Amino acid sequence: MTNRLAIRIRQTLQICVFAQTLLAAVAAPLVPLRAETTDKTPKPDALAPDAVPVTDPAEIKKKLSELTIYGRYYDGEDWIEYHLGDGRTAYFEKGCTYPGKWWVDHGQVCYAYPNYRDGAPNCFMMFVRPDGGIQFVAFSADDSPYLASSSIRTAPGNDAHLPITGLSPCLSV
Repeated sequence: MTNRLAIRIRQTLQICVFAQTLLAAVAAPLVPLRAETTDKTPKPDALAPDAVPVTDPAEIKKKLSELTIYGRYYDGEDWIEYHLGDGRTAYFEKGCTYPGKWWVDHGQVCYAYPNYRDGAPNCFMMFVRPDGGIQFVAFSADDSPYLASSSIRTAPGNDAHLPITGLSPCLSV
């Protein structure tokens, strides 16, 4: 991937965040007041200015192998994912763990789980921050980029003790 594409993705995300902020400011008087949340965890609403794209397959594998990522989607939903060096993975969301696989394709990291979303693969551009944080950018049907999720923290190994074999007893989402 070229630096030009990374710059374009960053600019598009910044425009989206600006538009969301402007919309929120205009709509604020129309929304009833609600209690302020005590959750101080950063929300993945914008690509961090210090995040750099990682597109080299060897670097992606080096970063993700034997790593557990505790993440949050743009909508606030938390998830956990453990990456084995051999391409197996375990993904935890909403009380269910889904064993699956991960791989690198055209500079993006891809995931598929046999009984999660019909096993359809999802691919993301990976951005890494100097502090080790990871952000995943996806592309919508019209190829516009959006920040899909960000790590809250990472840990070496299978820190969350997620099962990596079999199929999830949970129904497919």
